[in-house]
Amino acid sequence: MRIILFIASIFLISCGTTQTITEESQMSEVKQWAMDKNFTIESEWAFPLRGNQINLIGNPNYLTVKQDTVSAFLPFFGQRQSGNIMNNEGGIKFEGAPEAYQMIYNQKKQSSVITFKISEKGEHYQVTLTLYDNKNSTININSSQRDLMRYEGTVSARAEEEN
Repeated sequence: MRIILFIASIFLISCGTTQTITEESQMSEVKQWAMDKNFTIESEWAFPLRGNQINLIGNPNYLTVKQDTVSAFLPFFGQRQSGNIMNNEGGIKFEGAPEAYQMIYNQKKQSSVITFKISEKGEHYQVTLTLYDNKNSTININSSQRDLMRYEGTVSARAEEEN
């Protein structure tokens, strides 16, 4: 009887180890994209500062990090403060080299937190990206001329044809 219990416990422990190894390989995939600066986020939800959440499925949007360049096109729902209105596109759009780019991995929350600043046509953005190991993502954008916006979606490796 003891032998059967021993064999059963060994079997259960080995199954648990296999699951942990699989989860760790998935976790490191998103972390590797963040470290390589090679990923794209597509948002499914927008959360304006003043208002309810908005479903973005079917609306084109992206935030892409490709080495030393960050580009984004995200819909904007909110108020624009007075100031220089040079960006007439309505959405949040930028492309260029970010300033103060920093990535920190949070082991406890299993997420990579990336922060940077970028400017486009007289508007300055402070951006915080959170890439979770389960491939979910959050984008927080604080603008010099607009209300704060938050987006939730998924992160993936950049497609090869985007090189």
